[in-house]
Amino acid sequence: MQSERHLMKSSLSIAVIVAAAALGVAYWQSSRPGTNGNETQPAGETLVLPLRVHLVTGLDMVREAENADGSPSATLMKMTLSKKEAEAIISQVNDLWAPARIYWETDPEQGGGGIIHEQAGGGNRSPEEIMTLAQRAVDRKRGSTFNYMAKVFPKLADPAQNESMDAGGVLHPGRARFYHLYLFPYVGQTLQGTANLPGTFAIVGTYSDKKPNQNGFPLPRPHLIPGDAEGRLLPDNFPAAGALSATIAHELGHNLSLRHADEGMPDNLMKGRVKIRLGPRQISKARQQALKGPRLR
Repeated sequence: MQSERHLMKSSLSIAVIVAAAALGVAYWQSSRPGTNGNETQPAGETLVLPLRVHLVTGLDMVREAENADGSPSATLMKMTLSKKEAEAIISQVNDLWAPARIYWETDPEQGGGGIIHEQAGGGNRSPEEIMTLAQRAVDRKRGSTFNYMAKVFPKLADPAQNESMDAGGVLHPGRARFYHLYLFPYVGQTLQGTANLPGTFAIVGTYSDKKPNQNGFPLPRPHLIPGDAEGRLLPDNFPAAGALSATIAHELGHNLSLRHADEGMPDNLMKGRVKIRLGPRQISKARQQALKGPRLR
C-alpha cells in the first residue's frame, strides 16, 4: 500500500511538471540584440501590421508665452523630420514592440503604407483655414474635453492619403486598411501624442513643452532612446525629455486597446516617464486587438 501511495505521489509530481512545462511553452527567452530588455516573448506567429507614417508639412505652428521678465516669446515650429530619420524611429518602435511579436510594416513593397510627406489639408483648404486649425491645435490644453481627434487633426490631414478618411476629413474606421500615424510639429500644450483607443489613427508632436521642458517653450524632441554597448534599450539611458520612438510606440499601444497602466513596472511603455517595456497582460491584450484590425499576416 505504501509503495502504491509513493507511486501515486510520483505520478502526480510528474504530471505537475509536465503541465508546468506545457505552460512554459507559451513563453521563451529572447536574446535579440537591440530590443528593450524584455526576457520573454509570447508564443505564436509575429503579427505584421501595416502602418503609414504621415509627416505633415505646410504648417507654421507658433507657441506664444511670456519670458520671466514679462517680455513676449514666440516659438515657431515646422516639420523638419526627414524620411530617413522617420525610418530610424520606426525601427526602434519595432524594437520596443518585438517582445509582443508585433511588427509595424511601413515598406510599401511588403504591404506597408510608406513614410510620406504630405501637405496639411491636402491642399484643399485655404491658408486661412489651415492657420485657424493649426492655432486651435497649439491652444489645446491637457484635459480639454473638446474632440480634437475628430474636429481638428483630421482636418489638417490629406484625405487622399488615408483610405479611412472622407473628403471632409471625417474618419470611418471600418474602411481602414492601414494604421495611420501623423507627425505634426506640435499637438498641444504639455502634450506629446494622442490616439484613438482602439483605432487606427494616432498623432505625435515633434516638439514638446512637457516637463522637463518649460511650459510655453517647446523644444524639438529626441528621436531615439540611446542603446547601451550591446544595443539594448535600458531605463538608465532613457532621455529626460522622452523620445519620439517611445511616444509613437505608446500611442500605437492605445490603437491596440492598451490604457495607461504600468503592471508594476517602473519602465512600462504605457505609463510613466520611462517608456520601454510591456507587461504580459498588455502583450496578450494588444495581440488580441491586432487580430481584429488591419493585418498583413
